[in-house]
Amino acid sequence: MIKMLVSDLDGTLIDKKNQVAPQDVKAMKKLRTHDVDICLASGRMDNEIMEVAKVIGDQYHRVSQNGAFVITNEHVSLHSQTFEHELAKRLYESTCSDRNITIICSDNTNFVAQIDDVIRKIEERFFFPIKEEGDMVKAIGKSLAPSKITVLGHHEVISEMQQAIQDVFHEDVDTFVSEEGCLDIMPKNISKGNALLILLKHLQLKPEEIACIGDSFNDIPMFKLTPNSFAMSHAHEDVKKEAAYVVETVSEAVKMILDNNARE
Repeated sequence: MIKMLVSDLDGTLIDKKNQVAPQDVKAMKKLRTHDVDICLASGRMDNEIMEVAKVIGDQYHRVSQNGAFVITNEHVSLHSQTFEHELAKRLYESTCSDRNITIICSDNTNFVAQIDDVIRKIEERFFFPIKEEGDMVKAIGKSLAPSKITVLGHHEVISEMQQAIQDVFHEDVDTFVSEEGCLDIMPKNISKGNALLILLKHLQLKPEEIACIGDSFNDIPMFKLTPNSFAMSHAHEDVKKEAAYVVETVSEAVKMILDNNARE
């Protein structure tokens, strides 16, 4: 029996307008009527995940910022992780360039060095405003405790940045391409997969008792946890090959999960 579904957000459960398809809302609610628990796992902040939960109309377990934070559906914090301050400063300075945009994320706020029209356009993808911090390096360790650093740019720039960061900081960080043109830099050993292990231990669930669905490279660590993994059909081929199944929608995966449970 599958007892919990773990769903990614962007490109999986929500579209570029932060909307959930009606059939997916219906499917998520149907899961709950069949006593299947739900966890939303995203690179987004926890307050944004909660906004998606409101759209569906329920309380869910949450894995935010690629695993930096783990919170139960009863709002109990199981895990939180931020960068060591000096490391965060070095990473920020290493990622700043005219070729890309660097966003520093704390627990529930995104920060940039300067707000302009490009940032305002990016802000449309988020549920909450991006804030300006003119002296980011000075703020880190005082008013700002970074938990994720995101770098936005063209595909080639992001690929170069990922390699450069891994070359210098491989002992201290992990990097994930969460979508095309978006590089997430995380403290070492922070991933959706490791975060789910913490949640599973708390819920006393086995990996084979969960299913997971996603569309990006940051979803692969949770695909590796369970035989019940689903990749979205639009995902990169290297992502799809890590999943057991490929589906068009979350609702399609839900139907397969419920059919499996009915057989069990």
